[in-house]
Amino acid sequence: MKKKLAVFLTIALMLGSLTVKAEVNQATINYLADAEQNAWVTQALVAVGGDNFDLSYLNDFEAQNANDVAKAILALVAAGQNPYDYQSQNYVGWLLNYFQNNQIGSSELLNDDFWGILALRAAGEPVDSAVITAAKSFIIQHQNQDGGWSWAPASPNRGEPASPSDTNDTAAAIMALREAGQGNDSPVIQSAVSYLQDAQNEDGGFPFTNGESDAGSDAWVIIALNKLAINPASWQKNGHNPIEHLQSLMLNDGSFKWLAADAQGSLMMTAYAAVALTGRSYPVAFYQPIQDQDVHHLRIEGRENTICNAQVEGQTAQEVLENGAEVCGYAYHIQNTDWGPYLDKINEEQAEGQNGWLYRINWLSPAVGMADYNLQTGDEVFFYYAFWQAQPLRISLSDGQANSGDEITATVEYFDEQSWQPASPTSVVIDNHQYQTNQSGQATFLAPAEGSYLVYASGDNFVRSPKQVLIVGEGSANSVVLSVDVFGDNQEEEEENEKNAVVFRVSANHLDFGSLRPGSRLSRSLTITNEGGTAIYLEGVVSGDAIFEDNLVLNEQIWENYHVALDSDESAAIDVGLLVPQNYHSGHYSANLVLWGSAR
Repeated sequence: MKKKLAVFLTIALMLGSLTVKAEVNQATINYLADAEQNAWVTQALVAVGGDNFDLSYLNDFEAQNANDVAKAILALVAAGQNPYDYQSQNYVGWLLNYFQNNQIGSSELLNDDFWGILALRAAGEPVDSAVITAAKSFIIQHQNQDGGWSWAPASPNRGEPASPSDTNDTAAAIMALREAGQGNDSPVIQSAVSYLQDAQNEDGGFPFTNGESDAGSDAWVIIALNKLAINPASWQKNGHNPIEHLQSLMLNDGSFKWLAADAQGSLMMTAYAAVALTGRSYPVAFYQPIQDQDVHHLRIEGRENTICNAQVEGQTAQEVLENGAEVCGYAYHIQNTDWGPYLDKINEEQAEGQNGWLYRINWLSPAVGMADYNLQTGDEVFFYYAFWQAQPLRISLSDGQANSGDEITATVEYFDEQSWQPASPTSVVIDNHQYQTNQSGQATFLAPAEGSYLVYASGDNFVRSPKQVLIVGEGSANSVVLSVDVFGDNQEEEEENEKNAVVFRVSANHLDFGSLRPGSRLSRSLTITNEGGTAIYLEGVVSGDAIFEDNLVLNEQIWENYHVALDSDESAAIDVGLLVPQNYHSGHYSANLVLWGSAR
């Protein structure tokens, strides 16, 4: 049975892990619920278990900087909204457009990198994305000698030193680095924790830099400790701890004062305090699209090439195979036999003797036929033409980007029905050249001429591996994230680059094709500017979901054939077009378009 196309997107929220927490007074919850909301209040309401969200403050939203967009994303995710499409606005793409000079927003600020990382991670962006990785490095590079951070780095252009460290920005930096993959036991984090410990006052609370303890600083340090799974109550100073001091600043109406002498509470201090006292940290929630339980990744490897690599609907392995024909355009034949349906042909590849079509689920060979294998959420379906005892391969590269002549080591493994083992003898194939693996399953080769390459492994009685991308060249590469949902029915000028350097800028690092119906086409525009001192040659490579690998065109050419030469300071526009094939199944798809440049 072939399923009809869905017309909706399901999302889920994942909450961060909790640490030891103090009780939040009901008066505080009522105070927040009755207040006019902003991004901080919305997140605080989520932390205390509220659900009365009012996002009207995002109507006609205008951002002055990257921080504004980051806070909006955090609020949207907290309220259960889609940050990629809220009121026809892609907030994540908006924030990604602030990425420049290997950091987020202004190079004269650090706090936009803190909150940029937290917002992107809340939106579900991968921890190893190019933007998050670069922003993480930017933050680490600007850690002060005392272990803390300020809102701004040193400014060599103005001859100014870094601003003094403060507890609030140090706490935000800790949260961002943890979300970017920095470990608790890393020297960077440990140094920051030491800075915070040294800043604690005798009353158990924390000041902004020095002086009197305040509710905001108490809350930010507690939130950072929550992130690190450290019990804030264990930080004792003169018999007092930060939770105790923060609670001492609460008024009868549930609000929190900033300083002990203040007569009235502050909405912002109350919002921070609520997150801190619930044991939570930022982000308070995470967005992840839930893949339809009946949508599965399908890969089909023929004798000589990959036939299909796509997301396909189906409740059984056979349904996925049948529906995949519409997605990837292959023909198939299934015989009805006494022991059940038997796949004997895909395209012109006919089963013969001991060679034929086999299938696996999550690399394992099932004990039942494809018609009887009921798929579970997340199952991956793999059909392949091979000898019946052939085993599947996978490949990894020591480096995904190198200079021509550099040594690259490819590691090839096979699955023995229980674990992955070194595969030998097998061949590593790149640019029509083959390199044999040793007994450890490794092959070392010199990176070829500048360009972009697809690398895979093959061998007798093995099944060809998925392909990996290798970029070779002393030039520069820019990665553009591509995304699309299929439904069934301005940057500052950079400083002058060194002469002869290959430096080019791409006008965006995220292209969202929005929601398209099968049979429709949409184009997005990119501008590439050669900002180096020498002429360059550019080409691209697409890797990811098959809808992009098979159907993306650059200036009306299939992406494999696209190239352009640019003189210094010359720009070129690229029309990035995507045609969704008829009957393509619904889902969210993504890929990377890597634009690679070398000196001409």
